[in-house]
Amino acid sequence: MDLKQEPDDALLVSRSRQGDRKAFEQLVHRHSALVGGIAYQVLGDSEGARDVAQETFLKVHRRLETLEDPARFRAWICGIARTTSIDWMRRNAKLRSLETLEASGREPAAPAPKEGSLEQEELYAKVLRVVNGLPKVYREVMVMKHLEHKSYAQIARGLGISEATVESRLYRAKLLLKETLGEFYA
Repeated sequence: MDLKQEPDDALLVSRSRQGDRKAFEQLVHRHSALVGGIAYQVLGDSEGARDVAQETFLKVHRRLETLEDPARFRAWICGIARTTSIDWMRRNAKLRSLETLEASGREPAAPAPKEGSLEQEELYAKVLRVVNGLPKVYREVMVMKHLEHKSYAQIARGLGISEATVESRLYRAKLLLKETLGEFYA
């Protein structure tokens, strides 16, 4: 009985670096569920997760030469998927917030903090990771309230729950955030 053994990731990376398209296709096929799962876990949105998965594999293809240890391909692609998911979420959260303000005719009460400060970027990334780590029931009300600027009534209608449940979930989500981000509360 002849069992054909699949090539490991390191060998496929090596072949891909030499221009073997089939080898890269095998890497994509082998890791697409993993990358899509990570993206979905961060975003909670299957359409966005598909976009992030495609973007992740484009980045992987472009940066394959920078991978120092091909045996660590799986860990490397997981990191790229997480980072790409967070970047995607940032881009789309800003767009949704701007669209909401534009549609309502309101202007922001204060100018947005200047981006670029390393501390602000790190804090923003940490908050996103914590929010994305919340259970879905808490994450969705936080996003609807604070990113989409919806009222309790709008959230309740959108999720098919009572306003009291919305209030309760927001309260619990804030407690979880405060627990995790306690160092930033004075």
